[in-house]
Amino acid sequence: MREARFVLNPDGTADGGVHDLFTITGRTDAKGCTIAQPNFAQQLNNNNVIFRIPTPTFGLGLVEAIPDGDQNTSIGLVGAANAQASLRSNLGIGGTFNRSGNDGTITKFGWKAQNKSLLIFAGEAYNVEQGVTNELFPNERDDSAGCQFNALPEDHTNITPAANSGSNASDFSSDTVNFAAFMRLSSPPLPVSPLNSSQSAGQTVFFNIGCGACHIQNQTTTTVSFANTATPQGPVTFQPFSDFQIHDMEDNLQDGVTQGNADGEHFRSAPLWGVGQRIFFLHDGRTSDILNAIEQHFSSPFGQDSGSEANQVINNFNALSPTDQQNVLNFLRAL
Repeated sequence: MREARFVLNPDGTADGGVHDLFTITGRTDAKGCTIAQPNFAQQLNNNNVIFRIPTPTFGLGLVEAIPDGDQNTSIGLVGAANAQASLRSNLGIGGTFNRSGNDGTITKFGWKAQNKSLLIFAGEAYNVEQGVTNELFPNERDDSAGCQFNALPEDHTNITPAANSGSNASDFSSDTVNFAAFMRLSSPPLPVSPLNSSQSAGQTVFFNIGCGACHIQNQTTTTVSFANTATPQGPVTFQPFSDFQIHDMEDNLQDGVTQGNADGEHFRSAPLWGVGQRIFFLHDGRTSDILNAIEQHFSSPFGQDSGSEANQVINNFNALSPTDQQNVLNFLRAL
């Protein structure tokens, strides 16, 4: 599945939003409604369309529970990133956190780490990808006269639920709250265990050439209550292989879309757990080849641009023997 986003509006201002493949015009339950479908062929010819594939959601309750940390501590996301400072300096890697414009805390969900929580993530997807208004996104995306047929929001808390599923909390909750709970309670992908000799050698090379500077293996949660507040879950160390920061990848991966503090050339370090179980890679699903996905991280310096932050790591990878390169690929496929 891919989302289609337009980079610019017709007047040349920034767009970046998802555009719908279908409208309700012509439906028997939408008589009198006329909404023009976006002209995708024209926008493609104008190079004004970029694509996104959905980010995996397994294990995200653990990600949501990572504390931010601050510059004076060794805990949380900031602490994990600071621990890589010396290695990053040697590799020419920067990195910054996307942050909420309201409270300044770190946002970490989505390709550009633009969403704060799984609840916001769920509400946005329900509205943008399914067209269902909800308590987080309560307005129709198109409010054309004669096209408003439902009371808003369409998904909402059920004060008097009609169903009895055996879970009172679920029956009263909105769909978006239930979606967030499902993501929050889903287990992370399980890596191969134990690693074979090639995979184990690849793991060593992965860290030796600098991949772990951004794809940080371990993160640790704070104490959280996922489902039962009487038995909160203590700190858990897990292996997402991401710093959840945004990095400047320059022209080869840029999409021209700004989200929060992430501009068109910035992307979050994709968590690598489960990467061996995926079919398509990179933000737009442009390749199904892990080797090609690695090489796509390179972008040559041009003009005022210094090139992708990953350039030195990619150079290190390309300098490896064919055997070591294959070992790295085998390790990634084992995650």
